[in-house]
Amino acid sequence: MNTFLELREKEREKLSKSRSEEDFYKQYDKIVSDRAGQNPPHLARDIKSIFDNLFPKTNADD
Repeated sequence: MNTFLELREKEREKLSKSRSEEDFYKQYDKIVSDRAGQNPPHLARDIKSIFDNLFPKTNADD
């Protein structure tokens, strides 16, 4: 797997420290732009996992 496209520990920490969904998405956009728009499935899964842990859905919004 190309290490350029893996989620770096520093990026993982920044995402994990997000206080709101808006902050999270700003960090996400920066990560993708740093990779020239590349967002392969394994990277998206890692990011989604962090998002789901930080902002769990209660199905109240559905």
